[in-house]
Amino acid sequence: MWFWKPSPRLRSTLALTGRAGCLELFSIEHIAEHHAVCVYRKIECPFKLNWNCSWNGFKTDLKEHAKSAHSGSFFEESTLRSFLFWDRMLTVLSCFGELFVHYKRICNGTLYCAVQLIGTSSEATKYKCEFTLRAPNGIEQISNTLFVSSYSEEFETIFNSGKCFCVDEAVVRRYLVDNKLNFTVTLSQVQGNV
Repeated sequence: MWFWKPSPRLRSTLALTGRAGCLELFSIEHIAEHHAVCVYRKIECPFKLNWNCSWNGFKTDLKEHAKSAHSGSFFEESTLRSFLFWDRMLTVLSCFGELFVHYKRICNGTLYCAVQLIGTSSEATKYKCEFTLRAPNGIEQISNTLFVSSYSEEFETIFNSGKCFCVDEAVVRRYLVDNKLNFTVTLSQVQGNV
């Protein structure tokens, strides 16, 4: 009979990931790369950004946490209608069997909006988001379609890189009625290969 005996380096890798339920085997050189995308790694609650939520758990448990602890900002649909013109607004969307985080922020006279997939960068490229700001007259609109970003990328980095919906606050104010927006974020799957 043949028995495989893992090297000490591989055994330590197994101990790091196996405790949480991951049974993947990697050399020590590739463990960091896998850990960044492993569904068994612990992640922080996205609402830590807005409400200092201290939850820390597995990706597989995040939906239930967001649904129960942040029910007013959790939606099980692919289109989000946002009427509030507030700074630092965060929502979690559950659709296509995935979780997405939408963050809207006003900073230095600019409205920024981005969407992240709770997943890897390669998984994020399978989805796009369309941001649409409509004027009260029903004719004018500003629309932008972008790839979804990965949860591993900070919102500040996304905003600074310009890979987001960004509009001057003075322009946004032209679209306000009674300090409310007609703003939608629509998530969809990218058709075909990118």
